[in-house]
Parts: sequence; C-alpha cells; structure tokens
Amino acid sequence: MTTGHRLARLPAAAVLFTCTAATFWVACSSPTPLSPQPQVAIVTPTPAPTPTPTPTPTPPPAAAVPVPEATPASCPIMTSWYSAIHNVTDSLQQPARTPSVGGHVVIDSTPLFNGRACNSEHNFCGGRHCEDPRGGDWTLLEGGSPTEIREDSYQMRIGPLKAGRHRWRVCPHYDAIDAEGDSVPVGPEPCTVGEFDVPMQP
Repeated sequence: MTTGHRLARLPAAAVLFTCTAATFWVACSSPTPLSPQPQVAIVTPTPAPTPTPTPTPTPPPAAAVPVPEATPASCPIMTSWYSAIHNVTDSLQQPARTPSVGGHVVIDSTPLFNGRACNSEHNFCGGRHCEDPRGGDWTLLEGGSPTEIREDSYQMRIGPLKAGRHRWRVCPHYDAIDAEGDSVPVGPEPCTVGEFDVPMQP
C-alpha cells in the first residue's frame, strides 16, 4: 500500500498528534526572534562658522602740520643796545635794594632789532639769532670803581663800589654781526647809557 493510504487509515487522534507534533517541531525548529537593536542616531557634524574678518579701522586724517618757514636771509636793523641794572649786592655779597660802598652792581644788556630781541630766548626774527656773539662794547663813563665784563660781554659788573656817581655806556661793535657771522644794519643811535649813585658811608 502507499503511504497516503496508510495515513488515511490511522485513527483521528493519531493524526491529530502527528499534526501537533509536527507543528511543535516546526515551532521549536524556528529561530528565536532577536531583540531589536537600538538604532544609533547618525549625527552629522555641523561645520564651525567661518569668522567674519573685522575691518581694519581707518585712522583719522592727520592734522595739518604747518610747514616751517625758511629762516630769513638777514636780520632787521638793530635799533638799540638796551641795558639796565640787573642786580645789586652789598659788601657781604647779599642782595641789596640800593648800591653801597663795597658792594657791586651788575648791568645786563640786550640788543634790540626793530625794538625786539632776536636770540635763543626771544624769537622775533623768524628763527634767526641776530645777537652779536662777541657781545657789546662797554665803557664806564664816570665813577672810580673797578669793572668786569661777563656773560660773553653781555654784562658788566661794577665794584667793589666807591662813593659817587657811576655812568656806563654800551654800544654794538662798529662791525656788528649776527650769530651767522653776517653783517647787521645798525640804527643811528644804538648805544644806551645808564647811571646810579653810591652814597658816602655815614
């Protein structure tokens, strides 16, 4: 007989068992389903932002610098060689208000060009130094006290003082020059004269 016919003759329970067994075998032989793996999120890296270049600040326009003027080619006319008492000291070399016997008087001078000084301290001639580097020409016109020429011939110190009137005079040199050695025009009466009295001792 064929197999198909044998199954046909088996009791119903056997057929059920066989089916059940077959079904169990199929279930047991089936692979156990795996636990689902967690999905890892794929993060796409965000590129760093490109820094925006800071514009270089434009400096403010430079202030206009005045163009220095050229030094004058010559000095103006010397109008006078000004002079005056600079200081007074007594016989002990202490400052005093009036001349006294045994003391000293210092006369200071400044040549003036068109009425103004033109030297390193006073720039009235466009930067040109018009003072004569040899100083002035000094004379004690009256008084029997000794004298001393000082400060490159721009000062005369008189003393120790003797009693009596003292008169001085200062003039430019006859061949007046400026600091550059160039001739300086001189006015008709450039000399100055001054005087002071020394009283008799009591």
